[in-house]
Amino acid sequence: MKGRRCPTSVAALMLLLVLTAGMSQAQGPGPQEITRPQAPVGSAFTYQGYLSEGGGPADGNYDMQFILYDALSGGSQVGSIVTKEDVVVTDGIFSVALNFGSVFDGTALWLEAAVRPGSGTGYTILSPRQGITPAPYALYALDIPQHDHFGETWTGYADHGLYVQNYA
Repeated sequence: MKGRRCPTSVAALMLLLVLTAGMSQAQGPGPQEITRPQAPVGSAFTYQGYLSEGGGPADGNYDMQFILYDALSGGSQVGSIVTKEDVVVTDGIFSVALNFGSVFDGTALWLEAAVRPGSGTGYTILSPRQGITPAPYALYALDIPQHDHFGETWTGYADHGLYVQNYA
């Protein structure tokens, strides 16, 4: 009888070890193993617009230029000119990714667009310039209310950045 119990006990012990190892792996990474973003998101943003031609919605490929200014009219150019060629416009609607670099510091800016048919020459400037507006969460980030993170008080201000105070 002793010979039979030993293999059964060993088998039960092995099964217990396998189940325990599987359960510990199923719990996921601990806090020290949390994956963080590896790179910043960049400064590009999506601009969607409506283009009409001859009183109706435009269709076809268009070359477009985009320029930022610090005023609704006149003013100074901010950043470089962004050119997009052969932008597909369907029923007047188009979407482009624009990247002017690190020019957004809270200063009011206006976007000027100029277009031409894909095979045309010379750009037509569209009027009026469009004001660049912030996303609601971007406004929130400018003035983060005081809140607690693991015993530290975090507060953010648009003119001072993020302030961390440890009350421990």
